[in-house]
Amino acid sequence: MNRKLNRILLIIAIFLYMPLGLLQVKINYRRTIENLESRILLMPGQMAGSLVLSGFRGIAADLLWLNIEDFWHKGQHYKMLPLFDAVSWLQPEYVTVWAVGGWHMSYNIFANVAGGIDDLKKQLERMKENLSDNEKKKLLPVFNIAEEVKVIQEGLVGYYAVGLTEKERPVVIAKLTACEKKLEEVADENNKGLIDIVKKLVEITQEQIMWYERGINFLKKGVSYNSEKYDIYFELGWTYYHKGQDYPNAVKYLEKAVKFPHPAYVDNVLAHAYELNGQVDKALEQWEKQLKTGNFDSIAARAIRCIKEEGAFNPKRRKILGIDKD
Repeated sequence: MNRKLNRILLIIAIFLYMPLGLLQVKINYRRTIENLESRILLMPGQMAGSLVLSGFRGIAADLLWLNIEDFWHKGQHYKMLPLFDAVSWLQPEYVTVWAVGGWHMSYNIFANVAGGIDDLKKQLERMKENLSDNEKKKLLPVFNIAEEVKVIQEGLVGYYAVGLTEKERPVVIAKLTACEKKLEEVADENNKGLIDIVKKLVEITQEQIMWYERGINFLKKGVSYNSEKYDIYFELGWTYYHKGQDYPNAVKYLEKAVKFPHPAYVDNVLAHAYELNGQVDKALEQWEKQLKTGNFDSIAARAIRCIKEEGAFNPKRRKILGIDKD
């Protein structure tokens, strides 16, 4: 009886492990063709760690990715960061890990933490309307701080925004820290609600900058593992260009990206980055290269004409120079 039961249990176990084995074969095949063999992070006491120790490293990474998605949908952003690190340690040469991680931090979480900022601004305006002229005068330093934070926050988003270069970030962070200190100095029981709203506006802006920096640093770490591919250089260059509007750094990493086999759009972005960085001659040269290779023919021809005849092609630069009014 026991022998028969053992045979049944053995057959059940085999059937249960067959799909897992097939899945691992498929994962190993993808890892081989994409050169994903790497050092691994062991996490004793965790399921992912057990899978790593059992030889199922790909499945461990997939499990961590599922946890990342779960935390993202639940809005538990801070729990995502160690998981991004864990997956990147498991598969450091898998460029998607770095690209998606950097994107989540610099873009998705950056935007999500500011989700309630409009409501806070409306609350602040309603509270201000209900104050007497004397109360408004007394609280003028607080409203000035709110306005200063608003300018900083609006400068972080949008194509025509100021952006946040590597040189300017410490200055902006110092301003926000000073705003916090001033709010502490003027706070009292009579204006607590209003002060709390302005404090929250400061905190949100600080948190946005923090997540942008984390995304940048994560991508920089990814470059160290993938220095012979264009991918992470481009992701980092694009984040500097589009999100931070930090054009010197955008040029720096996009120039590295084009040294390796890459899609034609990377050359396009580099040309725009050159122009916004004030390197108009290099932008023109970059467009002329694309014209010769047949990539973006019509765009390259129009860019060359606009730069030579009008002085600029990029929409943001044209607006800065006053070529386009709207």
